[in-house]
Amino acid sequence: MLPLWDYARAIYAEPAIQTRLLSLQDRFRLDVDLILWAIWCGRYGLELEENEANYIVSTVADMAEHTTRPLRGVRRFLTLERAGFPQDAQQALRQKVLELEIASEELVLKRLDTATLNLTQPKPDLGGVAERAEQLFIMARVSMDMPTVIADEDASFSPIGLFRELLKLAEDHGP
Repeated sequence: MLPLWDYARAIYAEPAIQTRLLSLQDRFRLDVDLILWAIWCGRYGLELEENEANYIVSTVADMAEHTTRPLRGVRRFLTLERAGFPQDAQQALRQKVLELEIASEELVLKRLDTATLNLTQPKPDLGGVAERAEQLFIMARVSMDMPTVIADEDASFSPIGLFRELLKLAEDHGP
């Protein structure tokens, strides 16, 4: 079993997975770290009750709200050229902010890993990977930045539709 941080880095390296994760983040303002956590839990047979999942998510909420999301906003702000500021200096600053954003995500993912393994142990032969991951995604989605209500929740470009595509890609290309 890979630690969550290592698992997340491995599957995020797959371009199709990265595209769908960023789509969920950018289109629906969902938390990529929590999405990766749900997939990881499903992959390794980590079963959680709703109250346990809510507790785990609550252990990282402040860090995500006060570091990861603001750093992401700063990085995005620096993406566009700003009149009167040297582009190379602005891009160097953007790179430093990106490094801080990734460091913040690492802290969050490692905390999710620890909190999860304090409550449950892996059961890789359990089966029902997709169902378990989807259940955690739905539970965690309530606490994400801006939960969305979509008229056609099962459409391929809805949050759950994109998540299901992610699960399949992670199964096909992940560790």
